[in-house]
Amino acid sequence: MKQSALLGFESSAFAVIPGEDENTNPGVYGKALAQWLAEQLKAKGLPAGEVIAEDFGWCVPVESAPHSAYVSCASADENARSWRVFVFVEGGLVSRLLGKDKSAEGLASLFAAVKQVLQSALAVQGLHEEAA
Repeated sequence: MKQSALLGFESSAFAVIPGEDENTNPGVYGKALAQWLAEQLKAKGLPAGEVIAEDFGWCVPVESAPHSAYVSCASADENARSWRVFVFVEGGLVSRLLGKDKSAEGLASLFAAVKQVLQSALAVQGLHEEAA
């Protein structure tokens, strides 16, 4: 798995959906943020799918053959005003073995798109990048 840097920011625009943390770890929110990001990525022409729950947050799958690419969204505090987003890719074993692994390019491209979406959103304040 390859992972981007974390993008942290503040926003009150992504309301907690009652019971959403039953699908993640307790107190981990981000479904509304993930749904919004999926729509924004689709509007940019990226093939974003339906959000899925993981124990660490909510993920937006983005088609990126031969790899699996995801945008992970999670609250960084119990008030769900601080958020963390990162991109990760999995798979591509054959490409890696043949020395043709292009997952880094896909990761960088998707990360740049996500960062641009967040930078242009009026509801996002204090966007900053953190080491993974």
